[in-house]
Amino acid sequence: MTTRWITSIGLDIGTSTTKLIVSELLVNQINGAFSLPSCDIVDRKVTYQSEIYTTPLKTEVEIDVEALSELLQVEYQKANVALQAVESGAVIITGETARKENAEKILHYLANRAGDFVVATAGADLEGMLAAKGSGAVALSEETEGVIANVDVGGGTANVALCEDGKVIGAFTFHIGGRLVRIQEGGRVDYISPFLQPFLKEYQSTMQVGRTIDFEQAAVLSDRLADELLSFLKERDRASSVLLLATLSKSLPTIEKVLISGGIGKMMNEHSPTTLKEAVAFGDIGPLLAASLRKKGAEAAPETARATVIGAGMQNTEISGATVYIAEDCLPLKNIPIVKVDVEKNGVWNELSFVKRLQSTLSQANTIFDCEGQATAIALQAFTTCTYTMLQELAEALYKSYMNFFSQASCLIVLCEQDLAKALGQAIQKRNKALKVIVLDGIDFTYGDYIDIGMKTVGEAVTVSVKTLAF
Repeated sequence: MTTRWITSIGLDIGTSTTKLIVSELLVNQINGAFSLPSCDIVDRKVTYQSEIYTTPLKTEVEIDVEALSELLQVEYQKANVALQAVESGAVIITGETARKENAEKILHYLANRAGDFVVATAGADLEGMLAAKGSGAVALSEETEGVIANVDVGGGTANVALCEDGKVIGAFTFHIGGRLVRIQEGGRVDYISPFLQPFLKEYQSTMQVGRTIDFEQAAVLSDRLADELLSFLKERDRASSVLLLATLSKSLPTIEKVLISGGIGKMMNEHSPTTLKEAVAFGDIGPLLAASLRKKGAEAAPETARATVIGAGMQNTEISGATVYIAEDCLPLKNIPIVKVDVEKNGVWNELSFVKRLQSTLSQANTIFDCEGQATAIALQAFTTCTYTMLQELAEALYKSYMNFFSQASCLIVLCEQDLAKALGQAIQKRNKALKVIVLDGIDFTYGDYIDIGMKTVGEAVTVSVKTLAF
């Protein structure tokens, strides 16, 4: 076993703000004589935190990569970090800027300048889950009774993650954020988000782009947005709101505490504006929204504006060629999100029950990882044996469910704990000879991670990196 420190970078690019964090990760590498090499992160030190920048944009949703690269070069110098020394990292693109084109441009920029990065566009649920971990809400829920709601409020969205006993038990999102209404110093309204229009209509607001509003009108809007969010969290039987991204499928548990992270959470620790000039200091309603949330009982999270991501570690392994089924023309693949599904329930295989769990998992993947139309790795766990009949039923369920949710994806990727990749891959392939299929086994995976699959090395063997987001 060997231990070493590696440098990792976390870059969070949101609708309103961009920030960078440099951390040192202590990695334990285990090279067993009879096991695959693996790495675990055993310690982390944050060594540098950048100032919080306004996200450089070309349009409302397109990131200006050239301006971003200049910003990063300045920050690398301030942090005294040589890019050649960076071995891992995570770039999380969130909110309205979470577009595939943005991720690809940033990945190309980083590829030749630093180590191995997770570059991901975060769906609303994943954004909330990451923020709850980074804000300290998940850790706090281990020490307190009841459910804690961490609400990460940025420029365009408020991502809610419900935390209990050290775990995220639910996530959903509101169209509530500081940049949804943009106002000049004199009170002229320059922009109102289309997502906010149904809410304004419901409250019979006369606010319109081009009109001028005063401090009281802006404060009333902020109070109503805060009321809409907090009353929803406190009323367990409420399942809908015109500001919800999607209607909830079940009622909420009793929520004991509401924490606010994100840029709005940071503003909650600052002076509340008393004039229009103070209120629109950033050209939006952010300061007023922060004041309204604090006034109505929400608390700032332990970590606020830098809650989303700190860095990424990696776990590397090499897979035996005897246990893989590979569509070689799909390789290499990078930053493929992993979702886990239990094959058996209480040690019993039931095809219908498995299909329900699988479809629920794939449906959640679209909102958690924002990956509709892109490859997602399905990790099969919690089963001990696999008969021929069970293998065929597994293959049928995987094929039909994957095609239902990800018919536009480049390939179907399955990860197994058991030694059955070759047989399962062949069974899936029989159902559609044109489908690209990759099945690997012996992989040590965890939920919320990403996987890279490299080119073939010797024989059928491929190199795999499982990347773990670290906070």
